[in-house]
Amino acid sequence: MKKIEKNVAVFRAADPEMLRRARFIDRPNRFLVRCELDGHPVRAFLPNPGRLWEILLPGTELLLAEDGGSETRKTAFTAVAALRGESAVLLHTHTANDAAGWLIRNDRIPGLEGWTVKKREASFGHSRFDFLLEKEGRLLLLEVKSCTLFGHELAMFPDAPSDRGRKHVEELWKLAGEGYGAAVLFLVQSSRPNFFLPDFHTDPKFAQSLFRAKDRLQVFPIAVEWNNALELTGEPKLLPVPWEVYERHRGDEGDCLVLADAGENGFWAAGFRTEKLSSFAGRALRRRGKDFPFPPGEDGGVRVISIRSSCSAFQDLQNDISSFAAGEIIKDGTRYYAFKEPPMKNAGFVEMLLRRKTDLLLERLP
Repeated sequence: MKKIEKNVAVFRAADPEMLRRARFIDRPNRFLVRCELDGHPVRAFLPNPGRLWEILLPGTELLLAEDGGSETRKTAFTAVAALRGESAVLLHTHTANDAAGWLIRNDRIPGLEGWTVKKREASFGHSRFDFLLEKEGRLLLLEVKSCTLFGHELAMFPDAPSDRGRKHVEELWKLAGEGYGAAVLFLVQSSRPNFFLPDFHTDPKFAQSLFRAKDRLQVFPIAVEWNNALELTGEPKLLPVPWEVYERHRGDEGDCLVLADAGENGFWAAGFRTEKLSSFAGRALRRRGKDFPFPPGEDGGVRVISIRSSCSAFQDLQNDISSFAAGEIIKDGTRYYAFKEPPMKNAGFVEMLLRRKTDLLLERLP
């Protein structure tokens, strides 16, 4: 574990002399990526269980830390961050906790000035939390979550269902009711966003738990900036949480984007407007062989992505899908759009989806 020193002027996520630039190829499993480094394919450990669908696109530049490998590791590299222009997005979740500790010790987090780190990995109740802080005899339990999903204005967490995250929030809520100080810090890995919300599209249970706990828990969504040398730069900013947006759009209605690998027939996508998002995914997966225009590939790969919203934007979604498609067919009144390559590997398509799940929610405010 990285040692956090209070008087160090700059926090670095990795030794710059050990960093190598590589281009992302694919992700064989949650904790492994394949990259092209100096013209050769290499494998790297990815210490992040999130989906990272808007980051890990073909050709994305990654910063790899050269670890040298060992008998207990099968890779000689760790994927630490992804590059976006002159900025980097930290992917290493453990290092995010180190960064949070450094920011706390150096009074860089608005609202947590004056608190000191009494203990890391503190066990209370049925959970273990990242930090136990102390200030003037008071104690504060703090859980840190690294947030890598963000649009131009809105950041969201988590990008994959997180039972562990939900349990942390619920346990903190209970402890707060017993008189303990409790807080969650969402470390947003970009200074670009200006707002934060729980990702109720992807994990409505986590979002509901955080919403329920907001009057007991302190919530600190902190946006930070990393340069290409993986140094924290600028001043962290505390992001407001527009709960009115969540309350308006959190219901079980909205649009569904269905994506499928049709094997030799390529790939296709379709949009659906539904008032039963919670059950639509299961129905779509069970009936894919009966209702879809192409038989699925060998792995039966069908993906259902929910876009929760109280505002009807179905026709706009159809138009957006169509603008990236190679063709379309109509079956039983539904338009299915054909693609030669996987839509989620198309940067423009991914940016369209990201906007619908983040920034567009803010634009729909009355």
